[in-house]
Amino acid sequence: MTSATTIRAISEAICSAIPASSLTVSAWADTYRYLAPERSARPGRWSTDLVPYARAIMDAASRPDVHEIVFWKSAQVGGTEIINNIIGYFIHIEPSPILYVCETEQKAKAWSQESLAPMIRDTPVLAALVEEARARDSGNTIEGKKYPGGHLAVAWATSAATLSSRPRRIVAFDEIDAFGTTSEGDPISLGEARTKTFSNYLIIKVSTPRDDETSRIKPAYEASYRGRFLLPCLHCGEYQALEWERIRWDDDPLAAYYVCVNGCVIEHDEKQAMLAQGEWRWEGEFSGVIGFHIWEAYSPFVTWGQMAANFLRKKAKIGELKTFVNTSLAQTWQQLDREIEVGELPSRCEEYEAEVPAGVLLLTAGVDVQGDRLEYEIVGWGHDDESWSIRYGVLAGDPAQRDVWQALRDALRRDFTGADGAVFNVAAACIDSGGHHTDEVYKFCRENMGRRWYAVKGANTPGRPLISKPTLQGKPPVKLFTIGTETAKDAFSARLRVSEPGPNYCHFPELCEDGHPVYDESYFKQLCSEQPVIEYRRGVATRVWRKIRPSLRNEALDCRVYAMAALQILNPDFERLAARRGGESAPSGEGSESAAPRRERPARTGFTGHRRGGGFVGGWR
Repeated sequence: MTSATTIRAISEAICSAIPASSLTVSAWADTYRYLAPERSARPGRWSTDLVPYARAIMDAASRPDVHEIVFWKSAQVGGTEIINNIIGYFIHIEPSPILYVCETEQKAKAWSQESLAPMIRDTPVLAALVEEARARDSGNTIEGKKYPGGHLAVAWATSAATLSSRPRRIVAFDEIDAFGTTSEGDPISLGEARTKTFSNYLIIKVSTPRDDETSRIKPAYEASYRGRFLLPCLHCGEYQALEWERIRWDDDPLAAYYVCVNGCVIEHDEKQAMLAQGEWRWEGEFSGVIGFHIWEAYSPFVTWGQMAANFLRKKAKIGELKTFVNTSLAQTWQQLDREIEVGELPSRCEEYEAEVPAGVLLLTAGVDVQGDRLEYEIVGWGHDDESWSIRYGVLAGDPAQRDVWQALRDALRRDFTGADGAVFNVAAACIDSGGHHTDEVYKFCRENMGRRWYAVKGANTPGRPLISKPTLQGKPPVKLFTIGTETAKDAFSARLRVSEPGPNYCHFPELCEDGHPVYDESYFKQLCSEQPVIEYRRGVATRVWRKIRPSLRNEALDCRVYAMAALQILNPDFERLAARRGGESAPSGEGSESAAPRRERPARTGFTGHRRGGGFVGGWR
């Protein structure tokens, strides 16, 4: 095996043998780079003038005094192509051993096949250097590309093996906020260790942010020589960084405009001229690490109107709002710091005008399986994730026996009466199969398959979607859905904090059985029995939900999570249901819940702006 010292000596000898060149990365891209038609709406020769903010980011890679680049970004700002240009430059101009790392094997291989390979194919100077992938020993594979003077390896953050092989002068980490851990620890530390034998090393960290508490890109940027891209107002000349609070609209969000710090109204058509005159301004002290922050408002590929319309679509749903904050605003997501006071929740119980109040369009149920009982909750759902607790039940009995399952069948099949006398039934239910009675749950779901009663199991993996594609389990097979419990609890916790009826609000009834309230303090303590905490897994901070005290019961929280999962599996069209509740009868097989009365949706009013009216959405939180 070639020693690290030998590899370093060969690489540096090749670099010193190349005639000195003043060519920067951006100049290289403008001269040599071609965009592939399958990768760009504007295929052909690359032009940095289209994305002027990218020039300084790319050119930092060709500066001898820069050893680390941090790019904190949103989607739609050309982040991947910036990485590609830097890699292309070092293959052609300063051939070096390079390592590219992204979050998973699937995404790493997708980048290699769908982004890197087309760039090499359509950029003649790279196609002449990288051998064609025709023979097994060509040196051109999905996991790596060989060229004179160097080799590009493709790795992923969950594999220590792909991160630990061979010294590398250049290491590019893509989407670091999505990185997990490896069997040997932090993937960034493992990748950075590959550069130790090079005095002219370069580390690149690029990411769209995620959760504030576990973000990698935010602290990396804050520790850097921090750059912001300032644009001049074409009316008053004031240079300023773009802010989301200054994007406003009147009646039509697609006609959104920008209000500068001096009150000038700037139309989207003026943005490209502003970008051309933009300047990077810096804060902090330079010590070899340089940072850049760009978000979607700067993108030439997205209009301010498209951003505004996207915001209005996602505003009402906590999970979708988080996506907007991360991928459009390039901000980390922060959960509200105030803890939920259990004492506030029982006082919110209200007297329903019927078993199923007006506003409910369908019912789902969640069932938690314990060693000596089944607990279930039936939840009503309306527009924008507004919910109504309908019934909570505890069915005593051994789940290994048939009696308790018959009682559950009766509970889930019963009729519920709406405010107008319409009859509601449970449209879908999710039943916990992760305990000691898995076979009994499978059998029950198999027997009631036509009723959309599904077996589920929880997975406490941060970032996992609420519902994953089902697998088949048991004989004969039954569908098993995996629930992202961390995602569900994040969403439900945020909904409990909504204090006014409307989108995301949770209603609870003053419901009594045998003279005792069901939705009492004990129930709400279960809802609030867990909290998010930071755990360190192999040295990496991970945000997970844990019981506040091990002795606390949490069945009510689990039942609500399963009812949310049932709604996600069902994926109903609420507009269609509301229209049918307005007068049409439900077609056979779709459940009588579609006959609920239509409910007027709350108006979405913006803040009042100046000069040209409303639509100011600074208070999105």
